[in-house]
Amino acid sequence: MKRGMVVWVDLSDSAPPEMGKVRPAIIISGDAHNDILNTVAVVPTSSIAPEIWPLRLSVGLFAGKQSFAVIPGIRQVRKGRLRGELGQLSDTKLRALDECLQAYLH
Repeated sequence: MKRGMVVWVDLSDSAPPEMGKVRPAIIISGDAHNDILNTVAVVPTSSIAPEIWPLRLSVGLFAGKQSFAVIPGIRQVRKGRLRGELGQLSDTKLRALDECLQAYLH
């Protein structure tokens, strides 16, 4: 599991306003933590536009749809919820995601 990797993740067992179902998400936890912990931190994505900085960031096409990282949806999930890899964010998109996370969390 690498930071910036886009994976399918099962986010079921959620209640509004949490995002549920199996959907793409971006791993945001650090590689060192991902190697030793049984969990990863993810930002789920949605195909619902528009981009709303810093809450929703366009991150490209994944699973055949334009995807938007939903920053307030940050979650820690067990690795057992991961269902497969979809790709990797570009360095540019990962830096933009970091800026959104910084603005949202501070």
